[in-house]
Amino acid sequence: MKLIKIIVLCLVCFCLPALADESKSDAIILTTQTEIKPTSRVNLQRTGVAIENGDVWVWGYRRQGLQGNGVRNVNHSSEPARVRKFVQEGLTIIQVAAGRYHIIALDENGDVWGWGRNRHRQAAGGVIEENYVDTPVKVLSGRKVVDIYCSDYTSYALTATGEILAWGRGNRGEVGVGNKVSKQKVQRVPLRRVRTMGVGERTAYAIDKDGRIYTWGQAISRKFCPADKKTCNYILSPEDITGDLKVDDTGTPDPNDKLITGGRIKEITGGKGFVTYLSYTGLVYGYGKIRYLADGKFDEDDLDEDETLGWDDDDDDAIDRIEDEQDKRDDVEDNRLDPKSITDKPMSIIGPNSPDIKESVAYSLYCRYRGCAAITRHKSLLTWGVKGSSKLKGILYGKKKTGSVVQRKLKGTLTKMDGGRESLFYWNEDGEVYGVGRGSTRKFNQSNNHTQDWDAQRLDFLMNAMHDVYGYDYVLGRTN
Repeated sequence: MKLIKIIVLCLVCFCLPALADESKSDAIILTTQTEIKPTSRVNLQRTGVAIENGDVWVWGYRRQGLQGNGVRNVNHSSEPARVRKFVQEGLTIIQVAAGRYHIIALDENGDVWGWGRNRHRQAAGGVIEENYVDTPVKVLSGRKVVDIYCSDYTSYALTATGEILAWGRGNRGEVGVGNKVSKQKVQRVPLRRVRTMGVGERTAYAIDKDGRIYTWGQAISRKFCPADKKTCNYILSPEDITGDLKVDDTGTPDPNDKLITGGRIKEITGGKGFVTYLSYTGLVYGYGKIRYLADGKFDEDDLDEDETLGWDDDDDDAIDRIEDEQDKRDDVEDNRLDPKSITDKPMSIIGPNSPDIKESVAYSLYCRYRGCAAITRHKSLLTWGVKGSSKLKGILYGKKKTGSVVQRKLKGTLTKMDGGRESLFYWNEDGEVYGVGRGSTRKFNQSNNHTQDWDAQRLDFLMNAMHDVYGYDYVLGRTN
């Protein structure tokens, strides 16, 4: 019965956009090609999360309540486990989202649950005040939520009526309610009739049904500042940036060309200082920090970033200190007018005017931290992002001085993709799953923490844990 529910939900989610009024948006035409769209929007540092058969599975780093099974700290070498609360309640989960150390889930009834690190109320939204939530708690009930999202320390829910509800860390304006409160309970963002939204590292975006595009939180460009401010590091309430993201869809400056505006954007998302958006016709554009976009360039003098330096996941006090230090640094650093650092206008990433792959048509888009991945309508997987000399950057985003959008050679035919802050997991039609990127805390192998390339071995330990529950005849990785 659970599997039947998932199939019905999937058909509803796919067919509704396809039947949209084309006068208001470029509706997707039903095809026999891919309908693959990530159901997990995950920014977790070292934890793996996936939905399988309507259940939430968690593996890797599981301190701070991240396992969700009533224990605050679980050894990362433990077997992958599904979250028991939803099994006991008989609930089918259709989406998960996560910040650095917290997870939220959307069930089939449109209710939202949260667990994990809760220092800024990002997991429980004030339902529970403790700093750690080790069992999922219901944050939203009866609100008919259709999509969920998380930035690093903030959570968001979009309802069927076009309202955005937000909770968690708000001292950079991430909650969007006009203040800088660090611990926000559930609040309604002052926007109406929102059609879709997305998030960056500490920034949020929304598009309403009239095609207006808004942003709030950490400002990725001074052009996005409110009209009464010449400069801003963060935006406390939604700011209209529609004019700044308009682009023509032919790559030419002809003023008669049809513009890609909010009404023609299918998905909007972002990462560390950049925003990326996908049109209904399969084109992808980016705006913000050049080093994270597909510009085909590499700066030899650019230092490698390694966020793990000085970061100890097992020391909660150290995490608190580093979070606070990041806030102080953000107030000082501002290179958003440096033409070598940030784009002057949106640039083409996938489409007729892009620097690399020109003929690809994207179906879905997934971005986080330092880069992005797109699934094409022909089930190809493209990645791009920050380039550099480190092994990790070469694997996830492309090697230095090479093309910036890379088509990945996968094992088998893609059926599903999950992700993390610096990792990707992809599933194929044979029910196999492979992990790529940073392998810390046993994300890819229960015997080591090695970084994995695209030719790595499959994740048998994860497959075995799922087969032990569903049976060995059950094919894993079906599109949820």
